[in-house]
Amino acid sequence: MKSFLLLALSFMGFYTIGFSQLEIQSQQTKKAGWQNTKLPTQCSFEVERGHAYRKLLPNETFLNKPLGELANEVPSNLCSFRLGIQTGIGKFFRFDSGLQWLQNGEAYQFISTTSDSTYAYVNRYRYLGMPLALSFQYGHSIRFFIGPGINPLIFNRFIQNQNWTTALGSKQDASVKIKNNQFNAAVLQAFIQIGVQFTAKSGWGISSKYIYRQQLINTHTKYYDYLHKPYAWGLEFGITKTLP
Repeated sequence: MKSFLLLALSFMGFYTIGFSQLEIQSQQTKKAGWQNTKLPTQCSFEVERGHAYRKLLPNETFLNKPLGELANEVPSNLCSFRLGIQTGIGKFFRFDSGLQWLQNGEAYQFISTTSDSTYAYVNRYRYLGMPLALSFQYGHSIRFFIGPGINPLIFNRFIQNQNWTTALGSKQDASVKIKNNQFNAAVLQAFIQIGVQFTAKSGWGISSKYIYRQQLINTHTKYYDYLHKPYAWGLEFGITKTLP
C-alpha cells in the first residue's frame, strides 16, 4: 500500500512539473501582434511632381469672351515643394500641416503646316500655401495613410515661358512675369492623399504618396475674361525625421 501511494504521488509530481513546463514554453513561443502605437511628431521635406491642368470657361457675367485658341491648351508637368510636420492623434489618425511652394499651370503648342514657324508656352501660377490634412493611418515602422485636406493659398506670381521659331528658322524665347490685380490674392484648394511611410529606428524615414488637388476658387478676379480653376494629380516623395 505504501509503495502504491509513493508511486501515485511521484506520478502526480512529474505530471504537474511537465504541465507547468509545457505552459511556460507555450507562453514564451506566443508571438506578439502588430501593435499600432501613436505616431510621434515628425518633420518632412517633400517634392511633388504633378500633372497640372485647369477647367477654363468664359466669364458669362462679364464679357462672355469665347476661349479661342485657349481651348487647345494641354496639361503641364510641374514641381512643387513642401516643408511639413506630422503629429499622431491617438492610434489611427494623424494631422499634417506645413508650408508649401506650389505651382499650377498649363501649356500650349502651335506648329504651322505651311512653314517652319512654331509657337509654344507654359503657364505657371505660383502660390505659397499652408496645407492642413487629417488622415487615417495604420502601422508602426511602416504606416499606410489616407485622408482629405484643404490648402489656403496666397498668390505669388504668374510666369509664362514662351519659345517660337520664325518662318526662316530663327529660334527665340521670352519670359513674361505678371504680378497684378487681375489675379485673386488668395484662393482655396481641396485635396486627398494616399500613401505609405517607413521610419527606421534612427528616426529618419521616407514617404511616398499619390495626391489629387482641386482649386475651389477662380484664379482671376470677377472682371477677367475667363473662369480658371486648376487641378492636378501626381506623386509626392519625401524625407522625414522624428523630432526628439
